[in-house]
Amino acid sequence: MGEIIRKNAAADDIIADAQTTLTQAKARGGRWHELAEGRLGSALALHAGVEAQRKAAETTLAPLRALIDARNDKADKTIGKVYDMVWNEIGRPAQDAALAVIFPDGIGSYAEGDTNEQPERMDVLVQLLQSGIHPKLSHATATSAAAEIMATSEALRTAVEAARKPAAQLKVFGRVRTSLARVVHAELSNLKRLYKIEGFSEAEIHAIIPDRPTAKPAKKAAPTA
Repeated sequence: MGEIIRKNAAADDIIADAQTTLTQAKARGGRWHELAEGRLGSALALHAGVEAQRKAAETTLAPLRALIDARNDKADKTIGKVYDMVWNEIGRPAQDAALAVIFPDGIGSYAEGDTNEQPERMDVLVQLLQSGIHPKLSHATATSAAAEIMATSEALRTAVEAARKPAAQLKVFGRVRTSLARVVHAELSNLKRLYKIEGFSEAEIHAIIPDRPTAKPAKKAAPTA
């Protein structure tokens, strides 16, 4: 007895089986096509529209993500450069309480974590550099360092904001595609049931709907004496 694809199979595989089914049924014509079109036509048309929008969002997002990566790398290097600049100016101390206020966990306080939030973390660094909290850090160096941090922060923020909309769309379209696959799977199951009601045999049905037999579990070896 044939089986349709598992409901927990990959969304792309479920959709592919449904598309194959509709193509085969259309070629067969008559009730084969009529029933397949009625159960699968609208769901697959909706999937095609969603998939086109998902791919468009993916195409838009790819270069924006690359730009974020490049600007994030530059921002991280700038934070490291500023840390070294400050550390050198205050005498390269092994420990320094005021430096620890500006850089609580070294450069990791600002460079590590969610890239989308890094511009806001860098804004805090700008404020701390401009606060005059370190007595050995000159106003000129602090101002120069803060300006450099601010420039790279704004560049990263611009890249992150540009990617925000297509990234959100891509995430939602992915979820919609998964949900659509569940609907399509249910319609495949309903279609097989309708084909049976029409009196078609298992062999005839699975000449239209791809047969996906479930793999049987391997038999356990008999225990040795």
